[in-house]
Amino acid sequence: MSYLGAADYAVLGCMLCASAAIGLYFRMSGGRQKTTQEFLMGGRAMGVFPVAFSLMATYMSAISVLGMPGETYNYGTQYLMWLLGTPVGALIAGKAFLPVFYEMNVSTAYEYLEKRFGKTTRTIASILFTVQMILYMAVVLYAPSLALNAVTGLSTWASVVSLAVVCTFYCSLGGLKAVLWTDVLQALLMLVTVSAVAIAGCARVGGIDRVIEIASEGGRLVFFNTSPSFFDRYTLWGSVISGLIFSLHTCGTNQAQLQRMLSVGHLGRAQKALFWSVPLIAAFIGLAFFDGVVIYALFHDCDPLSRPEAPIKSADQLMPLSIVHLFAKAPGMTGLCVSGVFSASLSTVSSAVNSLTAVTLEDFIRPHCCASNSETRLALIAKILAVCYGAFTILLTLVVSEFRGVMEASNVLFGMVGGPVLGVYALGMLTSLANEQGTLVGLLCGFTLTAWLSFGSYAAKAPVPDLLPTSLQGCPTLNATMSNATSTFLHSDIIMDEGRYIFPAYRISYVWFPLIGAISVVLFGYAASFAFGRWFSIPEVNENHISPVLRKLYFKSKKEYKTNGCNIREMEMKEPLRSENRGVLHES
Repeated sequence: MSYLGAADYAVLGCMLCASAAIGLYFRMSGGRQKTTQEFLMGGRAMGVFPVAFSLMATYMSAISVLGMPGETYNYGTQYLMWLLGTPVGALIAGKAFLPVFYEMNVSTAYEYLEKRFGKTTRTIASILFTVQMILYMAVVLYAPSLALNAVTGLSTWASVVSLAVVCTFYCSLGGLKAVLWTDVLQALLMLVTVSAVAIAGCARVGGIDRVIEIASEGGRLVFFNTSPSFFDRYTLWGSVISGLIFSLHTCGTNQAQLQRMLSVGHLGRAQKALFWSVPLIAAFIGLAFFDGVVIYALFHDCDPLSRPEAPIKSADQLMPLSIVHLFAKAPGMTGLCVSGVFSASLSTVSSAVNSLTAVTLEDFIRPHCCASNSETRLALIAKILAVCYGAFTILLTLVVSEFRGVMEASNVLFGMVGGPVLGVYALGMLTSLANEQGTLVGLLCGFTLTAWLSFGSYAAKAPVPDLLPTSLQGCPTLNATMSNATSTFLHSDIIMDEGRYIFPAYRISYVWFPLIGAISVVLFGYAASFAFGRWFSIPEVNENHISPVLRKLYFKSKKEYKTNGCNIREMEMKEPLRSENRGVLHES
């Protein structure tokens, strides 16, 4: 059964056509995407405004639009404290990590790893990023397919293929410029969607005060769970640290975000775009979590997940169900909100396709390509790569569709790769002792540990005892006795499941996986680097490869650094340094 009318389909069609038209425009204008610098980096002349919105749209995918309200419905608002760590991570990334990339004038984040450590580290990190982003694209393609399936009854694959085709079309034609400006359109639609559900939901329930009252009575307003347990799904400490680590990795080491910040061509403007994106991200996350509170208020006495004739099977489908429930009689509004969900997916997938193309071209093809001086040929290869990545992602959607929820799938993937890779950059930029041999040992240990935790916890299917209670007593088709019996059955099922023995490590909440991965890499990598440094001759570290906030701690020679875009000028020192070996004076 389809819940969309002609006006809704018209709105959906306009959104998809507008995205495709932006790709065509940038294919026919400017340099016509004939060089890799224009296709992959926007000519390094992009503005702060589109980059800030693109950072927000890439950061917040369909996983956020669908997963955050669902998590709030099931577990309350504790994970909202994630917002306290987000700006801290962005600040560290902007001040400690981003200047290093600008000083080195790189095109990918992994060029830095070769100069700091070596080719092996660069290659392994690039491969890990490629695998992570391909799987992540499959997750964010699958998530909006749930929305389309719940709202229109169309098959999951129909939505996956249609989104992938449109996204691949404008990515391969318009390059980074098209991706950035479609992100602006899509970010606005995402904000409209979460705002519309919040406003309409409050009006339907009886005002914001009534929403807060119902949510409070249902135990959904949780902000300060200070439990020290690592087994609780969400705590204050886990949420804050998770936000910090995710933001630091995404904004400081992830190619998808760094490519946008490098496209402005000036460090100061890149930092401005990053810092402007933080309030946009905060506003979106706050609204997404409030949508979860509103959805609970709408269905607090008739849980759509527990009814015998349950209209949905997953908490990720609560958002599209609410859209239909609220806007069924408003022509075009359902289509507009579904467009916002689709936009969240398109923005993230397009960013991933563009960044994967850049990494493949710059880290794998250009160093070995005999036609490395032919920009036209390399630009053509980049466009072919974009098409291939878009097609390959569709095939992997079957894999991620087996996860229990899109939020969990996203965090598991990030924990396995993002945490350990963040640890590698921390060793490179924040320590002078780390060397390639030790760093590779640390990366192997960190990745193995997080992969074991991720797959082990998923395979063990540990119970979720902190699932908040729901009710069926308000359902019109059920009497109170049947409602109570159903609720008792559901809770006893959870209790019986808790009786199974679960290896303690597999019960750790997935929000801790990225931190565990990063710390493991730093600890094992630093110890191994110290050992290798004692046994073998290790090249000295170039001080330009260390974060500017720590250079004076590691290097005795005093230098002043003045950052102006990609140009770094070393000022002459006032006092000469005496060489102990030669007994002569040198000036830096």
